[in-house]
Amino acid sequence: MTIDFVAHGDVGFAGRWAQRARVGDRLQMVGPSGAYRPSPDADWHLLVGDESALPAIAASLEVVPADRRVVVVAIVDGADDEIELGGSDAVDVRWLHRDVEPDGSSTEERLVDEIGRLDWSGDVDIFVHGEAAEVRAVRRFLVAERDVDRAGCSISPYWRRGKDDEGWREIKRQWLADDLAGV
Repeated sequence: MTIDFVAHGDVGFAGRWAQRARVGDRLQMVGPSGAYRPSPDADWHLLVGDESALPAIAASLEVVPADRRVVVVAIVDGADDEIELGGSDAVDVRWLHRDVEPDGSSTEERLVDEIGRLDWSGDVDIFVHGEAAEVRAVRRFLVAERDVDRAGCSISPYWRRGKDDEGWREIKRQWLADDLAGV
C-alpha cells in the first residue's frame, strides 16, 4: 500500500506525524467519517468536491441505491489527478481541471457553469465539500439560482487556498459567518 501524505509544516498532529513517519511504521486507518449519508429517498444526488472530498464521495457512491441518478462534479488540478470512482451505471462523473482555464474563466465560474447545466428535475440530495472559494461559489449558486435550502444540504469548506490547516482553523469560523451573511 502506498499512502501519499502532504505535510504543510510540522504544526498540528498530522503534520508532525507525517514529518516523522518512516517506511514500516504502523498506522491505524478508518474510512471516511462525518455526518453526511446520502438520502435513500432522494430522486437524485449531486456530489461536488475536490481531491480532499473524493474519499467521502467514493464512500457515498457505495451506498446510493443503484437505480438512483448521481452526478459527481469533481475538480482536480489536472487529468493525472483523476481517480476511478465506483458506483452504478447511473453515476455521471464530470471532471474539471484547475490547470485548464478556457475563455479566461475562473475555476469557480467553470464549476458553477457545469452545475448550472444539470437537469434539476426531482428531489436532489446535495453534498459539496472542498476548497473554500470553490465551495462558496457553488453554495451561493445553489441558494440564489436553484433556491436550495442550505439546511438540507451538506456543504463545507475543508480547506482554503493559501492557508495551512492550522491557519485555516484559526479563521474558519469567522470566514463561514461572514460568507453566510453575504447570501
